[in-house]
Amino acid sequence: YSPIASRSPLSPGWPSDSGLPLTLLLLAHMTARVSRSWAMCRLGSMSTLIGLGIAIACLSSASVVVSAFQTPHLGAKGHRLATHKVSRTSLCLQQQRRVVQGSHAPSGGTTQRYVSGSSAIDLGDGDGPPDTSQPGPSFLTTLWRFTRPHTLIGSAIAIPSIFLLASPTYASFFEARSLASLLYAAVPSLLMNLYITGLNQITDVEIDKINKPELPIAKGDLKPSTATAVVLIALAISLAMSVISPSFSTQGLQVALWGSFVLGTMYSLPPFRMKRHPLLAAFCIVAVRGTIINAGFYSHALSSAFGASNGVVDCLMNDWKCKLSSLFFGVFGIVIALMKDVPDAAGDRTFNIRSFSVRVGQKRVFGMMKNLLTALFGGVGVALLQLSAMSPTSIATIRRATVGLGCLGASWSVYSEARNVDAENSKQVYNYYMHLWTLFYLSYLVMPLVK
Repeated sequence: YSPIASRSPLSPGWPSDSGLPLTLLLLAHMTARVSRSWAMCRLGSMSTLIGLGIAIACLSSASVVVSAFQTPHLGAKGHRLATHKVSRTSLCLQQQRRVVQGSHAPSGGTTQRYVSGSSAIDLGDGDGPPDTSQPGPSFLTTLWRFTRPHTLIGSAIAIPSIFLLASPTYASFFEARSLASLLYAAVPSLLMNLYITGLNQITDVEIDKINKPELPIAKGDLKPSTATAVVLIALAISLAMSVISPSFSTQGLQVALWGSFVLGTMYSLPPFRMKRHPLLAAFCIVAVRGTIINAGFYSHALSSAFGASNGVVDCLMNDWKCKLSSLFFGVFGIVIALMKDVPDAAGDRTFNIRSFSVRVGQKRVFGMMKNLLTALFGGVGVALLQLSAMSPTSIATIRRATVGLGCLGASWSVYSEARNVDAENSKQVYNYYMHLWTLFYLSYLVMPLVK
């Protein structure tokens, strides 16, 4: 991993006015307040998880702040120029370069563009820096890009779908208490999503300059210090909401938020940095996207909205709807976890991130994940068609048969869309990866129809 991210604040050259002591003091105060709130809630069965979460926060907070404040605060234009100078050297060594002749260069000169995937950095004719006269994007636009919208949308769709799956009847989902519980769960979960994806960008700036140069920190549109403040505020609000409400701070919500926090932190930050190890990285994503989100919010819905008292483990063991949804999205999570590394192989290889795509090759991983998801949709489609024949009502038969046919269509889509994709072409693989996210959204949208 990047040596900048692991540098000690006592290292030579550490800026004395970086504000690190104040930031750590505020974070320590926040974790202490959460600990006291937790004790007041008498959540004995969850004490181990909360203790682990606080310990990880204390051990790892310095790393994220160090990585943020190591970047000079040059302003928007200055940051772009600094990024340009770094990229001008590193991209020559690490990426394929194509020189494009252009008649638009001043005085008939040559315009050089370093091209990687869909991105290009204009170097002009070598006589000066690139043009930065154009105004930058607004803060809200940058913040939206910083959230990694495709993951945020996935969480926003998943929670209502899980609530609807858990509801005793479709009508009970629209009752006032159910909608209030849903809203209370959605806010901290989206903030936790922001924390996890933002933290990963803060710790992967140099890798993202190769793999995803359009991201706001890598591009210079967002200061690392500002990004750090955003993710810490999002984390503080999310964890606080998991414990402060007597009615809605259920065990299921706590498992979903604190479990995501623990694994999301261990995925990105030293000394854990699980993303360096492919099995551990896949485990983090599968656990969050499969078990933690589905079982956690399912239990929360039953406890806070529908009058049941089912714990997370009880839901996983005894409720077939929770069990099967967690299994389906757990397998889907494996595909997302491994497929997302296929277009990132160049940067991961440069920075010694030993993903499966780096270890066994992009083509092999792409093919295995395509086949796995094709089989998953195909198997579920056939099972639902068989189940529809045994449904107690004609309406249930129609619903399950429709979803079953949709799953067969999704299976064909996964297979057919992959036929023209070159696994070593980052742009093509990324477009295919986003197609899989579309199927992920649709899977959550239709999931309540099978109950």
